[in-house]
Amino acid sequence: MSFNIQNENIQGFVKHQKLWGALLLSVWFVINVIVLATTRIMEFERAGQEVAAWQPFCWEISSVVMILLLIPAGVWIQDRWLSSQSLRAQLLWHAALTLPFSIIHVAGMVAIRQLCYELMDAQYYFGDIPTEFLYEYRKDAQTYLTMAMIIFGYRLIVRRLQGEAKYLDKGDSEPEQTNDTKPERLLVKKLDREFLVQVSAIEWIEASGNYANLHVKDSVYPMRITMEKLEKLLPDNFIRVHRSTIVDMGQIQEVEALDAGDYQIKLHSGKTLTLSRRYREAFKNQLSLG
Repeated sequence: MSFNIQNENIQGFVKHQKLWGALLLSVWFVINVIVLATTRIMEFERAGQEVAAWQPFCWEISSVVMILLLIPAGVWIQDRWLSSQSLRAQLLWHAALTLPFSIIHVAGMVAIRQLCYELMDAQYYFGDIPTEFLYEYRKDAQTYLTMAMIIFGYRLIVRRLQGEAKYLDKGDSEPEQTNDTKPERLLVKKLDREFLVQVSAIEWIEASGNYANLHVKDSVYPMRITMEKLEKLLPDNFIRVHRSTIVDMGQIQEVEALDAGDYQIKLHSGKTLTLSRRYREAFKNQLSLG
């Protein structure tokens, strides 16, 4: 019984991993703001200086808001451009990205503070720009690299809980990319356990960096493979409907035309996917749509 409860909790976490990630960031936001703002207030009091309580909170909230806004951009860059590169190249790129991160962070932070001060009928002065930016950059570089490591660690935990899939064929080696090779089973490694999943159980697939996320009922299994390579290995009932999406045609319930020229695909599970114009004709031909 306890094992089933634990497994259900893990599945619930994995299914809502993005929500949990957002929740953890929100908790960090609140704790970070409260601790740093109150620390600033105590520092002023110890120095015998007066400061309005709203000012330290304005300083810290503006900084954290900009960091939260920049995190999705950093994740997108990692998944879209950096994930396929070597570890050394990724580290060098992340080190270089600390500079534009700091520039955008400081510019947005100052803009928010100026707006806040105007609303409070006060005037905000950032200080000597080169000196203050160097001061902020030292903190921003540390923040950027720390957040990158936290996100990497979080994803590593999620991937371990999800399990990682690969094709299973004779000799347990990677199948050749030929039309004759259509592996029927996946070997999933999850929390030091191994089990088999039939390829026919896959409902749809989405690209995620240099991984492809295989959706099997309520589970998602990442596979380290490109969409182009995976498309060649899948049976003929799988069709590409988007640059980042492949779907099993047997899972399609209905197709609806949208005003923008794209189509919306609804699966039997209730999931909706986008059929982009690039793949529309091939999709229509394969399904004999008018």
